[in-house]
Amino acid sequence: MRGCLQNFVFVSALLLPLALRAEPLVKVVRQDDAYLVRVESAIAADTAVAWQVLSDYNRLADFVPDMRVSRVVSAPGEARRIEQQGEAGFLLFKFVIDVELAIAETPPQRLAFRATRGNMRRMQGEWRIEPAAHGILLLYEAELAPAFWVPPVIGPLVLRRDIASQIAGVVREIERRQSAVQPCAEPPK
Repeated sequence: MRGCLQNFVFVSALLLPLALRAEPLVKVVRQDDAYLVRVESAIAADTAVAWQVLSDYNRLADFVPDMRVSRVVSAPGEARRIEQQGEAGFLLFKFVIDVELAIAETPPQRLAFRATRGNMRRMQGEWRIEPAAHGILLLYEAELAPAFWVPPVIGPLVLRRDIASQIAGVVREIERRQSAVQPCAEPPK
């Protein structure tokens, strides 16, 4: 009996990280001229590591799929502003997204953003990092209203697929940096 229990504990220890590595849960709802987005992802990581990744504005394009440019454009001491360019699309429909975001940071739990210029009529939302049983829960909520035409039938599908891919890139980078620091031993406080 003892051998079975040891095997169960060993197999459970191997499978727990896989369970925490599930694909992000992505919900996209069209409301009038905008898309409401909510994403949740459980990650075996520390809050500090997740915050480091989310606020690494000048390197986001290195690990977020389809992001071509991300850089801080505000001067030191000014309110944080980020320029971002990327693309989204499906088959023949390609959309270039070009925005400047005003950032409001509440380290290490909340990062809010709002488009101040670019080709989005509205782009506002936040990232939140919340403690979870074996690491953190990464939450992303946004309201996105493009200033360009998006085919109504495929809009939510394309947005769901692209956002899932982008969040997965962020999650992979958090996991990569966490493994370089040390395994997450206990939930963040």
